[in-house]
Amino acid sequence: MRVMLLTGDRKTERIYVNAAEQAGTLRLCAFKNAAQVLERQLRDPFEALLSDDPSILRRISERPFRWPAHIFLLTNKPFDAIAAPECLTFCFSKDSDPKDVLLRIGQFPAHRKPAIDPDVLISGFLQRTGVPVSLNGFAYLWIVLRVLLPIQNPLDAGTINDLYAILSLLTGISASVAEHAIRHAIESAWIRADPFTLEKLFGYTVRPDRGAPSNAAFLFRALDHIKLMRERGRNDDTGRNA
Repeated sequence: MRVMLLTGDRKTERIYVNAAEQAGTLRLCAFKNAAQVLERQLRDPFEALLSDDPSILRRISERPFRWPAHIFLLTNKPFDAIAAPECLTFCFSKDSDPKDVLLRIGQFPAHRKPAIDPDVLISGFLQRTGVPVSLNGFAYLWIVLRVLLPIQNPLDAGTINDLYAILSLLTGISASVAEHAIRHAIESAWIRADPFTLEKLFGYTVRPDRGAPSNAAFLFRALDHIKLMRERGRNDDTGRNA
């Protein structure tokens, strides 16, 4: 079983990482904040999360599909004082021997990893590329990608102008407004996003002399990336990347 350790305490992190290395039965990766956990879980789902922060349970209860299947908590609080206890698989005392905690975690069945939610994949990709959530273009890009994602061959959906027409039918805006809103969102992303991230996702298209990619190039590259992430999630689910 692969376990995420979420703690802001360096001593706790060191003790549990050492205990996991000595036991050799679990793979333990330490994270310092919830944002790091979510980003890693989106790319490479883990089966379990061990944390010493009870407040994390409230975030988990809001969107449980984004988190590992098993949630373990290190706390000395009474159980009835814990918010959203329904999210917990098991609760350990902070005074517990780390070796005993890890041994107990390893006894839980490693559930199949939940499928990665496509809505989260699309939103995550757009945010990583720097598309401002506040722009209408973000929502229009999201809708088009959500329409295209189930289609095996995106070319079956027609040209980029056909996609604008579909977006017009779904939202009530004109095709030209959709096109300009998406263009503005992509160009805004190229101004504010991290160049390294853009180069990783779009390769040669981020060269300064080329500017932002066309709407069609952006959409189809985004679609390729999102499908790849979804496929990796399926592979993990079958254990081939375990």
